[in-house]
Amino acid sequence: MNNILEMKMKNKKIMKNILIFLGFVLMATGNVLIQELSNLDEIWIFNIGRCISNGLLPYKDISMIVTPLYFFICAGLFKIFGAELLVLRIFECIQTGAILFLIYKILERLKIHKGIALACTTRILLFIIISYLCRL
Repeated sequence: MNNILEMKMKNKKIMKNILIFLGFVLMATGNVLIQELSNLDEIWIFNIGRCISNGLLPYKDISMIVTPLYFFICAGLFKIFGAELLVLRIFECIQTGAILFLIYKILERLKIHKGIALACTTRILLFIIISYLCRL
């Protein structure tokens, strides 16, 4: 009986974490998908990921300075879903949501009240959105 209660509590906690993560991804999506195509870094990342997915080798066939892990992840996504900028932007939404979720969990582990941790993490996202809007 005790094990069943523990399993239900654990499942409830997992579902709550999934909902918080999806909320962060949804909030990031509102910012990322409306951006116009003016960021040359985004095009550079897309092009290198596309080149790697087409079989070119970093540092040999592609001139690049940074480490290639992010580009290999993008190339893998391009192989699965196709080499489209939308795929890269959706990956950016998931990545931003994951970073915000990790910040929330760190604040939670530091014994900060969950409401305050959620508000601080949401405020970080608002800073990202405002910094984008100020560049326009």
